[in-house]
Parts: sequence; structure tokens; C-alpha cells
Amino acid sequence: MSYIVRENSYALITILSGEAESETFDFGNYAGGMVLVPSDWTAANIGFKVARLSSNTFNILRDDIGTPVQISTILTSGARWYILPSELYGAKFVRLWSKSTTSATETDTNQGTERNLELLLKG
Repeated sequence: MSYIVRENSYALITILSGEAESETFDFGNYAGGMVLVPSDWTAANIGFKVARLSSNTFNILRDDIGTPVQISTILTSGARWYILPSELYGAKFVRLWSKSTTSATETDTNQGTERNLELLLKG
């Protein structure tokens, strides 16, 4: 029996206090993953900003009808894992974006203190 071995990776990324975007992470070698949102998360959805190069301007990732791709209904009563949406799988450089809980909007929701989010990525 043969097995397909897929790369796993762990990363800790931060959204600074009073900010809405995380530091950049390289998603280019991965095709899936999860993010652990801490229990002290300031109520917000998680959207995604992407770029071809880490030095480029990061733009909002949108679905096929123009709505920002996001993880919504994040519960703040405890830390929880959320699946990264499949629309993200073609991206190279990514930033997590703390955004309004209104799905179609592009408004930042700044985090009240520094937030550390854990990523488990699968190749």
C-alpha cells in the first residue's frame, strides 16, 4: 500500500493591538488549513487580503459574485478552530483581516489588544 504524504505546517500570526490585519504568511505550498481564533477576539468576521508578492499591495479576496471571502459567525465565548475557505487555496501571500460582521462590507474592525492566531496548514 502506498500513501500520499502531504506537508503539514504550523504558524503563529499576530494582529497588533488597534489593528485589523495580521502579518503576512506564505500560503503558496498549501491547499487547506484551519485557524484558531482566541477567546478574547473582538467580535468580527475574518476576511482575507492577498498579494502575488509579499511586497505588493494586498487586496481583498472576493468570491465569484464580488463578496469578500470570509469566516463569519465567530464565537467569542472560547477559542475555536475554523476551516480556511476553499476560495483561499489559490493564494500565495495572505493576511488575515478583522472585518465587519456585515458580510458585504469592507470595514475594518480593529482588535482591542494584540491577538495571536494559530494556523495549521495542509499541503
